[in-house]
Amino acid sequence: MTNKDASFLLGACRPNGSDASDPEFSEAMAQASRDPDLKAWFEDQRHFDSAFAAHIQSLSVPADLRSRILTGGRVSRPAPGASVRRIWAIAAMVMLFAGLGAWFSIDVRRDSTAWEDQALGALTELVSGREKFDATSPNVAQLQQWLRANGSPSASVLPATLQGLASLGCKTLSWHGHPISIICFHGPGGELVHLAMVDSSALQHPPPLDHPRFETRDGWRMACWSHDGTAMMLATRAPESQLHAILGIVLPF
Repeated sequence: MTNKDASFLLGACRPNGSDASDPEFSEAMAQASRDPDLKAWFEDQRHFDSAFAAHIQSLSVPADLRSRILTGGRVSRPAPGASVRRIWAIAAMVMLFAGLGAWFSIDVRRDSTAWEDQALGALTELVSGREKFDATSPNVAQLQQWLRANGSPSASVLPATLQGLASLGCKTLSWHGHPISIICFHGPGGELVHLAMVDSSALQHPPPLDHPRFETRDGWRMACWSHDGTAMMLATRAPESQLHAILGIVLPF
């Protein structure tokens, strides 16, 4: 079985894992467990399918949909025998456009968070000690030089407070063929702070330009923004106020 055949089968798997024992999928799943690229694709696909299914289930049908459809049918006065078909066609179109809206909103979300999820996964491995740095130095300038020399993204400008922190080391990984760089720092409050970077050109929907977007995910506090062709994510398990302090943003009282 080729990876193309396996991905075709795996694309039909339900995201809840109920197909894991199905013999029709067992060979494809076994191949995914042996091939890192296929495994990463399958996990990304399941993440997307779960998000899409949750989005569709969250859609609510307007309470007056039936009366609106019937009213439209009466106004248009269709030929005898055609009203039922017209009603079902209109209802199908309503649900189709609602589903397409959910699809595109998920696609935007998927693109903007998939690289972040992979970077957070690598950070979890680094913090736990299961993964090691590719290079270590307390001087962030040396780590940036190492990243550039190895063809990995490195921001042209870092927040001034971040530049003043002592660094630990850096790590590189690949996301759909695009390199991601990670630099870890000793945070001002004692917690570690991590900066992940990827070329903005690798993303259809990069983070806002020079305007951090804050969010929390799986215990991580994150600030994401873009600058000079690089998408960046500053992540920590410390309070969000530490991110604001590093980025020089004054919190409202």
